[in-house]
Amino acid sequence: MKHFFKIVSLLFIGFLIISCEKDEEQAILGQGTIPTLKADKTNLILLKDNEADIAVKFDWTNPKFETQVALKNALEFSIAGTNFQSIKSVDVSAVDLSATYTVSALNKIMLDAGLLPNVANQVEVRMKSSVGSIVLYSNTVALTVTPYLTEFPSFYLVGEASAVGWNAGSAQLLYKNESTSTIYTYLENGKSFRFLGQQDWNPLNYSLDAAGIQDANKYFKTWSSNFVAAPAENIQFTGATGMYKIVINADPTLKSIEATPSAVNNWNPTNLYLVGTVNGWNAGTAIPMTSLGDGKFEHTISLSAGTQIKFLGQQSWGDLDWGNISADGNTGYLGPKGSNGNITFDGTGGSYKISVDVKLGIYKIQPL
Repeated sequence: MKHFFKIVSLLFIGFLIISCEKDEEQAILGQGTIPTLKADKTNLILLKDNEADIAVKFDWTNPKFETQVALKNALEFSIAGTNFQSIKSVDVSAVDLSATYTVSALNKIMLDAGLLPNVANQVEVRMKSSVGSIVLYSNTVALTVTPYLTEFPSFYLVGEASAVGWNAGSAQLLYKNESTSTIYTYLENGKSFRFLGQQDWNPLNYSLDAAGIQDANKYFKTWSSNFVAAPAENIQFTGATGMYKIVINADPTLKSIEATPSAVNNWNPTNLYLVGTVNGWNAGTAIPMTSLGDGKFEHTISLSAGTQIKFLGQQSWGDLDWGNISADGNTGYLGPKGSNGNITFDGTGGSYKISVDVKLGIYKIQPL
């Protein structure tokens, strides 16, 4: 019981110390005057053809305190009427007293804030000024902004959680169909990864819109529970190691990402066989491919125009079954049983090497 009272006493003393420190900080700095904000335009129709033009300039006055302080300022953009519950925050330099945005830069901010493209949206902007525990907000500036829809981005997976490691030059491109990018691929528990906009570290990086991530790299507004923000702009995968279907929806109102277990959780089958019009679709006589290890297989064969094939992990119509992602076609991306179609060869007749990487979720048909 004595120990209990000691603990309670220590907690109470600590609370008093913290409270006193905050009171002392407030006493030294004073309440501070309210910052002010204004924009040189309030009705903005953004056009892709004018991306390099100046769209808007914001000017502000900083709050004044009894003691000179170093302020941290940020412009907060929100859909009108939401009381700034969901914002796009952009850091600005307090000493500059102004910030100018091009059409391209403002358009990105607007889309990141969840505005609909090609629609006149009502937007509210305010300045957030903070020093220590003191936070002050400016007046709210009302804007009407019509952003434009940019081309949906391409996403390249890279990182130790993936099958390609941290080699940006080998980053794994997802299959893009309008606003959706998809791939069936390997992810490893407890490891980190990120998405690039190219097979290079710059200029585009895409991570979670979460605390600790740089503003320029914040992208995904919602994500599945097996993803968490990780240091150095990365995403950590917390699910069990295995094959997953990764789906990104780049619609500006969504910007979502999720990873769900693949219907076939085998990234390194012992065998892989070809079946299709090349053998009359007889699974019992499916053609063996050569294993290169780690889920990679290849086979050289003569193909005629219009040939259709699939890959089996056994010489029967069993569980191990891969074809073209989602439907018939020749995308170069694998889909597992229940989520695939026939691979339709669209080349001319001749000798071809068929390569498959089950772990990466891709295939190639290359002429010799």
